[in-house]
Amino acid sequence: MKLRIEAEKISFRLDFDELEQLLIDGDIQQKINLPQGQLSYIISVLPTGSPTDFQTRDGVYILFLARDVIEDHKAALPALKGIVSHFAIENGGEITVALEVNLKKKVKHSLE
Repeated sequence: MKLRIEAEKISFRLDFDELEQLLIDGDIQQKINLPQGQLSYIISVLPTGSPTDFQTRDGVYILFLARDVIEDHKAALPALKGIVSHFAIENGGEITVALEVNLKKKVKHSLE
């Protein structure tokens, strides 16, 4: 899993195997050791019908998505857009948070 941070967008990027593992385990996480502490990012599966949520606290970025939303996206692959959500930020603007699935590795293996 990779995390991409841009000025107005944060993208959680999974490959297809990680997406399947997320649905099996209920969450997936990655930690990066920094000179002073860690940065962690997590995707957590919520029960079907739950609202999407995004939280940050103490160097941890957490994206919460309902199981049905993830399963619907998986069924629609190869959709390029991903699962995109918008959240209000303190200054009155908004940040876009997306779950994107990279299918390059899956396509490469299917061609071998």
